[in-house]
Amino acid sequence: MPTVHDALPAERTGTPASPELLERRAMFAATEIDPALGVTAGDAEFAGVPCRTVRAGDRATILYLHGGGYRMGSPEAYNAYAAKIAAGAEAAVVLPRYRLAPENPFPAGLRDAVAVYEELASTAEGPVVVAGDSAGAGLATAVVAAVSRSEVRGPDGLMLLSPWLDLHCSSPFYATAPDVFFPLATAESARDDYLQGAPARDPLASPLLADHAGFPPTLIQVGGNEALVGDALGLAESLAKANVTCTLEVVAEQGHTWPLIRPDHDDSVASIESCVRFVRSGTRRPHR
Repeated sequence: MPTVHDALPAERTGTPASPELLERRAMFAATEIDPALGVTAGDAEFAGVPCRTVRAGDRATILYLHGGGYRMGSPEAYNAYAAKIAAGAEAAVVLPRYRLAPENPFPAGLRDAVAVYEELASTAEGPVVVAGDSAGAGLATAVVAAVSRSEVRGPDGLMLLSPWLDLHCSSPFYATAPDVFFPLATAESARDDYLQGAPARDPLASPLLADHAGFPPTLIQVGGNEALVGDALGLAESLAKANVTCTLEVVAEQGHTWPLIRPDHDDSVASIESCVRFVRSGTRRPHR
């Protein structure tokens, strides 16, 4: 039987990463897990894709796709963040080491993420939540869009932090947002490295443009100061029109991916607690 992975666009040859990009990638250092959380962490492989696993129980499985503009980031940089969510939700977090652009342009990272999802969905007994931040949130939403058009078991939840969902980068918030962590120039550069000629209108590249009917319950978190407020609002509106349960949390005065950048801030603690509640809610839908 054909899989979701088989139905995705074909892979394409990319271009080498610049020395500057390689240097920036090296800045995504591993974060330390608080031993008091009682989680275990290690490396594993799902569907041939190397992954980092952070486990504190089996109440749910969270497929978490890291951010970094599709061209940076690493699972190890998310050790601490994933551990807090795993511990609170008594869940297992799986962070794929998906292939990065520009060496591996669209849809290489998506193909990796979908392959991991298909294996997790076929083996997990409890709820499966797809999650991510920034470009990883876009990738997570694209995974759900791809799966929703198939006979594969759909996820039980979608959880997004500072989601980058429209690679046209045309939202007016790029011009007005006071947060400079993800400005328009950075977004356009990352987009070009990722797409390399593929159309931004492809709903698997810009999942804000996908058909959101049949999506699972969704939690969207976005900082009030960031350029991606428009993407978050757009998805929330589309989900509402599709009669999908959606919670949108706009956190005033915070910027892009604030729980990762300022993990000890009260707003960051509250955001993680909200994620934990979302996962623990155990929302289930009938699977096809």
